[in-house]
Amino acid sequence: MKQCKLALIGFTAMLFICGCIPLNSREITNLKGEVSQLQIQYRELQQNHADLYTKVDAASITIDVLNASMQDLQNKVFVLNQTIQDFQIILSKNLKGNSSESVLPSSLYQSAYGDFSMGKFDLAYSGFQSFVNEYPNVELVPQAQFYMGECFYSRKHWEKALEEYEKIEQNYKSSELVSSARLKMALCCELLGKNSEAKTIFLSIIRDFPQSQESLTAKEKIKIYNNAQKR
Repeated sequence: MKQCKLALIGFTAMLFICGCIPLNSREITNLKGEVSQLQIQYRELQQNHADLYTKVDAASITIDVLNASMQDLQNKVFVLNQTIQDFQIILSKNLKGNSSESVLPSSLYQSAYGDFSMGKFDLAYSGFQSFVNEYPNVELVPQAQFYMGECFYSRKHWEKALEEYEKIEQNYKSSELVSSARLKMALCCELLGKNSEAKTIFLSIIRDFPQSQESLTAKEKIKIYNNAQKR
């Protein structure tokens, strides 16, 4: 339902560009309200995630499902924030009398994300790559870069996925996705049999992001490593 709503928002934005319907600031205000509601839901999921870690093993299916829900919700927040920026760009153009048609950043991103959601990882990767190249300065770029790593991770191409995740910290140090990318880097290292490197990254997550959800996973992983050493 929410993905349909996002698609409707993108379609509405295109109508604004084409001049089919008038643009006013109320739509922007409504979008900001949507973002606030999603952020509240995201915080609730974070709390549920933390509570579950006190009750079940880190590898449980319940945790995996919750992680996926949190990632999807976070993506919706990113997209809505970008759509707000799109509307503001359109409003500015309309006020200046320049309403020429163009592809909105959020529409291009959503197209790539739609391919990713349907398992079309090659097509999704190309879409995210085009987005990053065409709009290098918009808010969604770190998220697109992260999903470029996810495209390879989903296809079990651990080396290539690792390279894409590394670019998050290299190019977007201030992004809140750094901790998520670092966790996926550690998991890639594990899957490649580089346990020493993986452990080092897990420890760095605990050190640099002690209050993050990724830190909880890292702590569980470190426990597993320490228990294995005692045997």
